[in-house]
Amino acid sequence: MSPQEFRQTYASDERLFTGRFFPDGPLCLDADSHVGVLLLVPGAPESRSEVFSYLYRRLVSPLKGGLSRFWRSHLAAWLRARIAARYLTGQYDAIGGGKAINQFHREQAHMLQSMIDRSEPGRMTVYLASPFGSPDIAASAEKMEKDGVTHVILLPLFPQYAAETTGRSFAEWESLMRQGMVSARPTVAVRQFATHEGYIEALSDRIDQGLQRFPRHVRSQVQLVFAAHGSTTRQQGSIPDPYCCLSHHTVNALMEHRGHDRPWLLAFVRPDSWGGKLAGDIPARFRDLAASGHRAALVVPVDHVTEQFDTAYLLDVRMREVAEDVGLSHYQVVNGLNCHPLFMETLLDLLRGPLGRRREPLPGMDCFDSCPRPDWDAEPEGRCAACPFGSRAAPRDGSARAADASARHGSGQLSRLFRRKIGLQAFQGLFRTGLIAQDFPSANKCDS
Repeated sequence: MSPQEFRQTYASDERLFTGRFFPDGPLCLDADSHVGVLLLVPGAPESRSEVFSYLYRRLVSPLKGGLSRFWRSHLAAWLRARIAARYLTGQYDAIGGGKAINQFHREQAHMLQSMIDRSEPGRMTVYLASPFGSPDIAASAEKMEKDGVTHVILLPLFPQYAAETTGRSFAEWESLMRQGMVSARPTVAVRQFATHEGYIEALSDRIDQGLQRFPRHVRSQVQLVFAAHGSTTRQQGSIPDPYCCLSHHTVNALMEHRGHDRPWLLAFVRPDSWGGKLAGDIPARFRDLAASGHRAALVVPVDHVTEQFDTAYLLDVRMREVAEDVGLSHYQVVNGLNCHPLFMETLLDLLRGPLGRRREPLPGMDCFDSCPRPDWDAEPEGRCAACPFGSRAAPRDGSARAADASARHGSGQLSRLFRRKIGLQAFQGLFRTGLIAQDFPSANKCDS
């Protein structure tokens, strides 16, 4: 589905921001069932000739505004993709190439398949698909048809739900069903795992491994820089995307797990561009670190579970140059989770929810009624300029500093809009009023 077709079909669809394209489960299976587990991944261009098209599909935003705004987005994405493709094509081999990066996804799928075969009853097959290119989602759908899959679980490898990643993937799959390219069959989906215990533990272990790469005498001085690659609520405008809030939840859960063992900050490194350009506040944040005496930074991508094509250049090359320019002489980037045993166990646990084999339901997206940001204000190392639900180290009584932070990073009105539109009560209300309709076979009921 082209970006223009996507905009015409889904631009005003609330499900892009709730993820309610498909139910959570559980599936109703019998002895003849064949479950297809579709891992939804970012993917990567398999050759230099695919770099531009891959970047364009990731850059263009079919979710915002009317037709004129879409065409402005199309033109801007086309120009930025052309410029970024020049950088990334030249660095294609240096950053591993698309084939090497897609290999991580294939290894994850192979390992998950082995774990399923050992521990889960019934017939289940793992497939890979990306909404942005290779591995092609339509080709994966065709393979599932040939294999005789009767039920589908959509499992995105995007920890935090975002309309332009997980939402886009769900919409692409639904579109294939509506067009008849995929047979209508019971389909369930996992929407996010931003605070899943296994994911947090695996990410913490990668941080410990990253710290070992620093000289022993500077390890205690290393600042953690959490890198999120989507947009803050301020940049999203009136779009009620939960990505920003879920990213804060990930960092909050991770630092609580680590006992707040060292200073850290959360930076949205690429809110308006892709490829060779960083967000404007990154140099300023690094200069602040250097001015406060820090000489070492460990960058931790909070929204990627494997190395990715364009971010390998962004984090390993561009951010490193900025860090060294301002005096951060020790700079490292945490390795992706890839096939980390704890993360693979997390994926298996995520599957057990839709299969009805988990004692407790998987967490939903009701994060706006329990935002962790207010608790960060009391901790100097917890300052974050991105979240609109609190100020930078602001007092709880809503002082002028809080008002200033709200003006810069998202108004109080916007906060209330978010709470209204995608809080848990809003989700429940949409179902009660029938605004979210399911046109496909129910995953929650067996045919009598």
